[in-house]
Formats: sequence, structure tokens, C-alpha cells
Amino acid sequence: MAHLGTGSKRWFGLLVALGLLLFGGGLSLAQDATPATAAAHPAHIHSGTCDTLGDVVFPLNDVAVADTAATPAATPAAVESVIATESATTVEVALDDVLAAEHAINVHLSADEIGTYIACGDITGEPTDGMLTIELLELNGSGYMGEAMLMDNGDGTTDVTIMLLDSGAMATPAASADSASDVMVDITDFAFNEASVTIPVGGSVTWTNNDSAPHTATAQDRDVLQTGTLNQGESFTQVFDTPGTYEYFCEFHPNMSGTVIVE
Repeated sequence: MAHLGTGSKRWFGLLVALGLLLFGGGLSLAQDATPATAAAHPAHIHSGTCDTLGDVVFPLNDVAVADTAATPAATPAAVESVIATESATTVEVALDDVLAAEHAINVHLSADEIGTYIACGDITGEPTDGMLTIELLELNGSGYMGEAMLMDNGDGTTDVTIMLLDSGAMATPAASADSASDVMVDITDFAFNEASVTIPVGGSVTWTNNDSAPHTATAQDRDVLQTGTLNQGESFTQVFDTPGTYEYFCEFHPNMSGTVIVE
């Protein structure tokens, strides 16, 4: 089975911290079944390992979108944006009996696509105070990874809690931030639109000429910015690596001016 890369380890560490925050009190949520939804992911404890999955031994509640509304005080907005899905189940078996043979927790894409696996983890290791935490590694490029916590209740039952992180969902805010750093300036009706733009260090500005007349975007220091002649439909992109305020104009039409602020 593939090992977690550096980025995966970082997010897994975050999940561990979140697990302590949300479930540190002994996995009390395990008594409440997670309702199945259209977006739910079926999960099971299988015999065998993730590499050689056997039969389903213990069904688990579907892994579904976390209901953070029930505990708003314990779940800040930053946490809500990180946890993708969760599941809690009490199974009728002692943890030691699970560990006595090869078992794995496997998560499926959906009930309709039960044959597509999205995350899996072998149930191995030494419990600490009756608790065992295992990694759930991404399968089939699903973007899901996370952890499962198994808590022996001392009465022949074990609470199994699964938390999955959707790395695709986590990528969305980053993608938005990246797109904000790449600004488009349209040259229309002999004006730069927007005339003043702000980008982070390392961001870029792309000028596109929509006029029939040629234009340029030229700074007083041409080494900083010089698009050259842009005819209708042509574009030019400049990356700004140094903070500062850069004023520019059109060499053909000096009354046209603009500003790039790099912070």
C-alpha cells in the first residue's frame, strides 16, 4: 500500500488534532447512528487487509457529512471547513478480538457504486487505554483520506468512529486565493478596466486589448513593465515579485493610465 506523502501527513496530523477536539471525550457520538444520505459513503470492517480485502465482517454506519450544528460551541467555523464526513458505530465485538486476526476498514464511494473504494486502513497496532487510531489512505484517486478510531468499551463492544478529509474540498479555498492573485485587466474604450488592481507578491496581471486600436501597458521603468504593442485580441501577462506601487500608461495614448499595487 502506498505511504502518505508530506502533504498527506500534514493533513492527517490536522485530522488527529480535530479528532481530539471533537471526540476526545471517549467517542460519545458512537451511540448515535449517522443517517444515510444520497452523498453517504458505505463503510465496513472486512476480514483481510486493504491489499487483500475479504468478506464484510461488521457493517458500519455510512460516512456522511458531519452534523456540526449539534455542537456549535465545540466546532468553530475553521473546523467545519476541514471535516468533510464522519461516521460513528458501535460494533458487537471486543477490540482485542478484532486485532486477533487481519481486519481492515474500507470506505466505498456510494451505495450505487459499492465496488469503488475511496479509502482504506488496516486495523493494526497497540491500543492505548483501550483506544486504537489507524490511518485511512486514499484509494483510486478519490481525494479522501483520514482516520478511524476504535475504542474498546470493556463490555464486548467497540466504538468505531471514522473521519474523512476531502482534499478536493480543501483545495477549493486555495484555488480561490490563487485565482485572486491572477488579475485580468481589459483594455476597452481606451481605458484600463480596472484602472487600479491589488495583487499579492508573486501574483500576476494579464492585460487584454479589446479595442480595435493598438495599446500598451508601460511603466516609467520599462524593465518593470512593458507589454509591447497589443493589437486587438492580444494579451500579455506580467508576474510581480516585488512589493510596491507600479503606475503605468499606454504609449500610444498617454491619457490612459493604471496602477498595480503589489502587497
